[in-house]
Amino acid sequence: MAHSYAYLDKEKILHLHPLVDEAVKHGKYVGTNLDYDESGFPVIGGEGVIYYADKDTAYVNGNEDNGKQIAIPSGLKALAGQLL
Repeated sequence: MAHSYAYLDKEKILHLHPLVDEAVKHGKYVGTNLDYDESGFPVIGGEGVIYYADKDTAYVNGNEDNGKQIAIPSGLKALAGQLL
């Protein structure tokens, strides 16, 4: 059983939520076992990752305006691919 549900917001940013009822409000969603931080972003390597699915970019310690760009974790790319 999934412990969170992934969905893309209107800007195509990947989010995770523990309640399916919240994820379904955003349209398409998928269950996952990924951990998430207090903001609902997936946690990879101990850090919250903001993944922009439409731009295929990922950031830690902030977003595209003030964060550090990282290589896209393959698990996030695959998860977002199920949602696009």
